[in-house]
Amino acid sequence: MANRSLSNRPRPRGFSYAEILLSVVLLTALLVPALQALQTGVAGGQTPTLAARQLTLRDKMEQVLAKPFADLYAQTYLPGGNTTSANGSFSDPAGAPDRRNVVLYRYDASTRALSWNDTGLVFVSVYYEAEGSANGLNTLVGRW
Repeated sequence: MANRSLSNRPRPRGFSYAEILLSVVLLTALLVPALQALQTGVAGGQTPTLAARQLTLRDKMEQVLAKPFADLYAQTYLPGGNTTSANGSFSDPAGAPDRRNVVLYRYDASTRALSWNDTGLVFVSVYYEAEGSANGLNTLVGRW
C-alpha cells in the first residue's frame, strides 16, 4: 500500500535550476553571432568610405535637381548635341579629386530613349569620373 500512495502523488512541475542555467548559456552563446550578423546586415556590407561616396553623389544630384528646370533643359541645347559634356557647368571642376560628373539628356518617354526633339523631359546622371557612368545615380525630371 505504501507503493500505491507514492505513485499517486503529483510530480513536481516547472524547470529545475540546471535546465534554466543550460538554456541561458545556450541563448548567450547563440545570440552573440546572431547580433553580429544583424549588425552587418543593417550596415548593408558597405564600408564607411563607400557609404560616404554614395552620400556625396546624392548630394550632387540634389544640388542639380534644386536648379530651375529651364536651366537644366537649356544645358541640353549646348553645341555638340543632345548632352552636356562631362565638363558641363554642373560638374565638379576638372582635375578635382573624386570629380563628380553631371550629364543631362533630353529624353523621350514614349520610346524610352534619348531624343533630339523637344520632349520636356531631362534625364540627369551623376557619377564619379574615375568609375564611369555605370556606377552613378540617375533620375528623370519633367517640365511642370
